[in-house]
Amino acid sequence: MQFSVAKFKNMPYSAKMGFTLWVAGWAWLMAVYYYLTKDSDWTLKLFIAIGLLTIFISQAQNWARLIGILANIMGILLSTYFYLGGFVMVATVNVVLFGGGIYYLMVPATTGYFKEQSKPASAADRK
Repeated sequence: MQFSVAKFKNMPYSAKMGFTLWVAGWAWLMAVYYYLTKDSDWTLKLFIAIGLLTIFISQAQNWARLIGILANIMGILLSTYFYLGGFVMVATVNVVLFGGGIYYLMVPATTGYFKEQSKPASAADRK
């Protein structure tokens, strides 16, 4: 697998929006969670996991897109933690970012692009 920004540049608009909202949503959630709880261990582990998944999503790996959608759903569920704690605006921003990310990662143009990019290369293409 080649790690470069070339695949990101070639993504359709919906895939770029999904990826951008993915990054914004998780950056926002980790920053707010750390600010409110000062739990550096959990935040660091989450940062590593989300960072690795972000690399694979940027490389248009369909399996990473699917896990990313599930992670965004988890992010929305984590928003209830902030909502119940009285941080309604923080929860609202989380839901908007993660909900938008889910929408754009599930748009047919994005799904088709990721599936096409994730196809295994034929023997002729490898030479």
